[in-house]
Amino acid sequence: MIKVGVLGGGASGMAAAVAASRNDADVTILERLDRVGKKLLATGNGRCNYTNESIDINRYYSSNRDMLEECLNNITGKSTIGFFRELGIEPFFDETGKVFPYSLQASSILEVLREEYLRYGTKEICGQRILTITPTQQSFLVHTDVDTFEFDRIIVALGGKAYDKLGSDGSGFNLMAGLGYDLSDIYPALVKLKSDFVHLRSLKGMKINASVTLYDNDDPIAQDFGEVLFANYGVSGPPVLQLSGIAVSELNEGKNVKILMDLFPDISSNDMFEMLSARFISLKHKALKDTFVGLINKRIIIPLLKEAGVDDFLQKPTRLNRRQIYAIIKVLKGLEVRITGFHSWADAQVTAGGVLLTGINPHTMESYHHKNLFLAGEILDVYGDCGGFNLHWAWNTGIKAGYHSSIGS
Repeated sequence: MIKVGVLGGGASGMAAAVAASRNDADVTILERLDRVGKKLLATGNGRCNYTNESIDINRYYSSNRDMLEECLNNITGKSTIGFFRELGIEPFFDETGKVFPYSLQASSILEVLREEYLRYGTKEICGQRILTITPTQQSFLVHTDVDTFEFDRIIVALGGKAYDKLGSDGSGFNLMAGLGYDLSDIYPALVKLKSDFVHLRSLKGMKINASVTLYDNDDPIAQDFGEVLFANYGVSGPPVLQLSGIAVSELNEGKNVKILMDLFPDISSNDMFEMLSARFISLKHKALKDTFVGLINKRIIIPLLKEAGVDDFLQKPTRLNRRQIYAIIKVLKGLEVRITGFHSWADAQVTAGGVLLTGINPHTMESYHHKNLFLAGEILDVYGDCGGFNLHWAWNTGIKAGYHSSIGS
């Protein structure tokens, strides 16, 4: 019987244990924390958005997209849904394509995974911080702060660096670098962004729907749409998180980064001019600031007018000239927020960067440098958008690694 050591009891590690144990391998999971799956319980606000109906390479980021495409080949949302259906998880689909367990409990996912690999005899050994991995001629010696283990094959599923308290402390990157593996730069992704926008205090806690475009100087580099949250530190919300990995990468390169928010993405500037002009005439009895009530969130009216260079908020709207109206429109369709930094690893949902995909076989997840060493999940140089894409990557690379680690030479 092939002895397979799974290093890490997160999403990819548990999926690997299921696949390897089903294939009659003698599987042992080594986990640093006191129990497996802690990070999994926190995903999707405790509901576990475990995949997405629309898996697409364009929702993933890596320094080697050709290898990424090969890794994702034939791995679909349907295949992941099927895998979990076999374990007893019925899918619940929301309107955006996210897929949750019908129970809307992340604990359901954790429970069925553990039940499956435990019934095949997989052993969980927790409280094991892995210190070194020593390849020998026929096996691997895994040294922890408690014991030494010997395995015929190992699956490195040690995660990234985000959510340290939930298991990912970045130690896997040091281990792999020590074994001679090449890594890309590592930085937080799906993380809140900091800003020095002057109106943050007055807008704190406000949410607004907008089309958000990320800029390097005056060059647009990425775009998303959704609900932006203003906070005392800067901005967050789904579209900001989606763009944050690219923003952090640009900031780390010393670039000038900003976002522009279009509050009316479906209305052109010219149509907006006609709409506002008509509105100002019909509401000419009101103060300028009050003509925007019912059109945009009341809390953002004064900040927007200030950004447009309008200081007299109590003037009648019909006093505005064409230039002033277009100045307001420019802000409504491109509110500029300069990005100055980002939150720490403790607030990041995933890790960008990691072990380069060029070092693995994309069809088996086996290392090209060490036969019988496999890698899976967040330790690799891949991360995805919010919406189940990162867990989808974890499950399926884990399943590949688990299956191929447990078949004959």
